[in-house]
Formats: sequence, structure tokens, C-alpha cells
Amino acid sequence: MVDTIQINYEPEKKDYIHASRVLALKAPTFLILAGIILVAMVASAVILLLPSLRQTNWQRIAIVVLLVGVFYVTYYLLFIPLQMSKAYKNNPNLQVERQITLSEEKLLMKIGEKSTELDWDHVQKVVESKDLYLIIYRGQNQVYPLLPKRAFVDPDEENAFLVFLQEKSIKVV
Repeated sequence: MVDTIQINYEPEKKDYIHASRVLALKAPTFLILAGIILVAMVASAVILLLPSLRQTNWQRIAIVVLLVGVFYVTYYLLFIPLQMSKAYKNNPNLQVERQITLSEEKLLMKIGEKSTELDWDHVQKVVESKDLYLIIYRGQNQVYPLLPKRAFVDPDEENAFLVFLQEKSIKVV
């Protein structure tokens, strides 16, 4: 087993946007709500296309449901990335270099000059996506450290990270 693994990186705006989407797509409540809204939007479109239902209260309900659905999709695809971009631009702390050190005892996260120790017992899982790993930590606070795959120097370092997590019995999903 490797004693410690140290990973340094500077987060980019796209990392936060991607992490927010990964987190949403792994949340069961988000997926259920998205499914319900999608079904409601399709049903509303059918109601609006059927001539026999055009002059009923169903048409008004269908229009409202479609508007809510369009807002929901627009919020997820447009407004959340805009909010994350603005937060990244206005918060220098989000742009500071990070150092994540994995050791047998703890996960040490250093952001600029500040550091936080996270206990392995509270790491629930690590979510893997195409571009990053998102560590789901639920202790006294919920913390979601992100680790872009570009931060790994080579595939061997990334593999050592995954082996380390496996040895700690932390699921990578």
C-alpha cells in the first residue's frame, strides 16, 4: 500500500459546473423529479396536440406544466452554469490552488493557506465522471471535494488513487 498520495491542481470554472451536474445526476431525488417533469411535459404536449382537448381546462393546465418544465430545463442547463461562472469569477477562494493528500489516517485538503482534515469514516463514496472525481463527505458538514482527472500526472497516479480508495473500502461509482 502507498503511504500517501499527494495531488495538486488549480480548479477551473468548468470543474465546478461539471461537478454540480455530476452531483445532480447522482442524486435520486433530482432524477425522480426530472423524470416526473419529463413525463408531464410529454403528456402536456400530447394534450395540446389533440384537437378534442383544445378548448378544455386541460389545455390551460398543459400550458402551465410545459412552462414549468421549460423553466426547469433552462434553469439546469443555463442558469446553474451562469451562477457557477459568476461565483467562480467573484470568489478568489474558488480559484486558489488545491492540494489533496491521502494518507492512511485522513484526507487532508489544503486550499491556498487553509487546510482541512477529513476523516475517512465519513467519506461515503467517490463519484467518477468523464473529467473528474467528486468525493462525497458527510461528517459534521457536507463537503464535496472535487478532483479533476487532469490533476493526475500520469495514469499510474490515477490508478494508485483508485487502488487506495479500494483499500479504504470506498466505493467509486
